[in-house]
Amino acid sequence: MTGSDQRDADRPRVLAAHDPVATDPRLRPRPFVLALAANHALFSLGLFSLMPVLPVLLAALQRDSGAAFVGADLFIYAAAAGVGALVVNTWIQRLPYAATLSGGLLLSAFGFGVLPYAHHPLALFSALLLAGLGYSIHLVYSRVLVAEVIPGDAERHRIYSILQIAVNASAAIGPFIAVFLYASGDGRALLGVVAACYALSGLTMLTRVPRRLFPPPTTTQWAISRATIVSMLRDRLALRVVISTTVGSFLYAQFYSAFAIMVAWQVGSGSLRAVLLATPAISIVIAQSGVSRMVSRALTRGTHPAMVLILATLVFGAAMLALGAGLTAIAGVFVGVALFSLAEMLFTPTVSTAFATLPVTSRLEAFNLRQVSWTLGEAVGAWAGGTVFLFCLEKDVGRIYWLTVGAATLLVMSAVMLTARARPGKAGRPEAS
Repeated sequence: MTGSDQRDADRPRVLAAHDPVATDPRLRPRPFVLALAANHALFSLGLFSLMPVLPVLLAALQRDSGAAFVGADLFIYAAAAGVGALVVNTWIQRLPYAATLSGGLLLSAFGFGVLPYAHHPLALFSALLLAGLGYSIHLVYSRVLVAEVIPGDAERHRIYSILQIAVNASAAIGPFIAVFLYASGDGRALLGVVAACYALSGLTMLTRVPRRLFPPPTTTQWAISRATIVSMLRDRLALRVVISTTVGSFLYAQFYSAFAIMVAWQVGSGSLRAVLLATPAISIVIAQSGVSRMVSRALTRGTHPAMVLILATLVFGAAMLALGAGLTAIAGVFVGVALFSLAEMLFTPTVSTAFATLPVTSRLEAFNLRQVSWTLGEAVGAWAGGTVFLFCLEKDVGRIYWLTVGAATLLVMSAVMLTARARPGKAGRPEAS
C-alpha cells in the first residue's frame, strides 16, 4: 500500500459502499469529472475575462479615489473569494452539495452583474463582497467533493489537474474577450457576459450532483476547530503546506494585480496585452497534463505534496526576479510569464492535493484551512500589487518591487526547504518531527 493509500484508508468517507448515492451514475468518475470540468470552464470564462482588466476597471469606476481604493477593492474581493465560505460555514455545511455549488455561482453572477452600476466605494465593496463570497463557497465545496468521492493522492491530483486545464482553457480566451468588450470606463457589456457565464455554470450543477449528497460536517460549529489548529502547529509537514500555500498565493496574486497594471502601462497594443495575459493559461492547457504526470509519479513514490509546493513557490520567486532583472520590457515579461506558467502548473493542483492529505478528521476543515492560507496570501498580494506596485510604478521604481518580492521569496522558501527533513513514517508517510 502506498503512502497516499494509507492516508486515505485512515479517514472516514462520506460515501459508504452500501450508500445508494455512491452508486449514482452521476458520480462515476467519467461523468462526474466531465460535469465538474464543464462547470469550471464556464465560470472561469467569466472570471478570466474580467481579471485582466479588473484593476483598470475599478480605477475607472473610482477615478477620484486613487490607487488606495483600487488596492482596497482588490483586497476585499480576494478576501471574500478566499474565506467567505468560512464565515457562513455554520449554515452552508447543512446544505447539499447541489445547492452550495449552484447557489454560490448564482450569487457571484449577481455581484458581478451589478458592479458596473456601483460607483460609490461602499457599493463597489458590497458588489465585490457578494461576488467573492459566491466564488468562495463554490471553490471550497467543489474541492471537498472531489476529496470525498475520489480516493488516493495521485488520483485526486489527476482530477484537480483536469480542473486546472478546464480553468485555463477558459483563461486563455478570457483576455481576448476583455480586450474586445471592455471600453475604458464602461464595463457594462463585459460584466454582463461575466455574470451570464457564472449563472450558466451554476445552473449546470443542479442536474449533475445528487441532491441527497451532503458535505462532511466540521467537528465544531467553527469552520476550523481548535483541535485542528493545534494538530497543524505540531505537524511540521502541515506547517510547510500552510507556509508554501500562503507565500505562493501571494505571488500568484501578482499576475492579476501588479503584472496586469504593468502590462497596461507599458504595452500599447491591446492584442499584445491579451497575448501576454493569456500565455500562462495557454501554456497550462498545452503542458499541464505532462507536468501532472510527473508530479503524480513523484507522489506515488512517496514524495509529500509539501515538497512540490516548495519547489513551485521557488519558481514563482524566480519569475518575480525575471520581471525586475532589467531585460528589455518585452523580453523580461515573456521570461517572467514562462516561469510563472511553470510555477502555476506545479502549484495550483498540488495545493488541493496537499490539504486533502492533512491529518484532519473532517476534510471540510482541511479545505477551510486551505482557504485561510490561500486567502491570507492572495488578499495581501492583491493589495500589494494594486497599491504598493502602482505607487512604485508612478515613482518609476517598479523594478525594485519585483526584485524585493523575488528575493524575499527565495530567502523564505529556501529556509523552509532546508528544514524539510522529516523522519520516514509508516506506510511511506513522513511523520512530523
